Amino acid sequence: MSFMVKKSTISIGAPWESSITTTTIVGRVSPYRLKCTPSGNHFTGGMSPLAKAKYQFHITRPVDHELSVDYLAGVRNLEILQEEVSKTGNHKNMVIDDYTGKMIRFVKNIFTVRDRTIPDSPHGEAADNAPKMDDETKNWPIPDEFAHDFDGLKYSMAAELLPLYHEGHLVEPRHANQIINGAIVEVQFSIQHWRIKDFDSFQATAQKVTVLRLGPVHIPSNYKRANPEADLDEQPKTKKPRYNAEAGSSKDG
Repeated sequence: MSFMVKKSTISIGAPWESSITTTTIVGRVSPYRLKCTPSGNHFTGGMSPLAKAKYQFHITRPVDHELSVDYLAGVRNLEILQEEVSKTGNHKNMVIDDYTGKMIRFVKNIFTVRDRTIPDSPHGEAADNAPKMDDETKNWPIPDEFAHDFDGLKYSMAAELLPLYHEGHLVEPRHANQIINGAIVEVQFSIQHWRIKDFDSFQATAQKVTVLRLGPVHIPSNYKRANPEADLDEQPKTKKPRYNAEAGSSKDG
């Protein structure tokens, strides 16, 4: 499934200015820096706060010949887009050169700013018309090591699931790393560009990730929740437990 990128959909801006286009590609998810747990790519002692944590994964060329041809054509289209938009000739963060071939890096913010800040006291929460904590954020399975930071941001920011689907179901956050690892996926994503002084930064933001074929290692059946776009009355009701997330990356650096 290759894709076309219209020349008119993305244009160069001034330094720090961004622009966006949207497209789709199919590839195999690499274990390289795979960070799709509830804390994403955040780590203890990191330079950026938990509020800026992102889900992160890379896709590579599939073994299947037809998918491989389409994947390589898609990567080339991305490179052409970068060349046409860039003024510096120095492109970073989206198409990654690896010894196994070219990879595409995808990210998505885990936390988004709320329209209204939630009161952080029982008295404030009890006030008339006070905004309430959503269940997703309230029960977010953050690792214990980040619990203090999470408690400080959850009133002003909301946690969002990675939009990862398998067999029509949305994958629970505690299973996302295992399900996506090694899988053949279709990724719908937006491309955002910033020109920053002497280099051009391109970000591929995952909008929807659909598992077409599971990888060689995955966990069994109890990982799915209903597709929010489906009729919820027809979906089984499950209770989501709180847990300590585990990292699933086989290669960091």
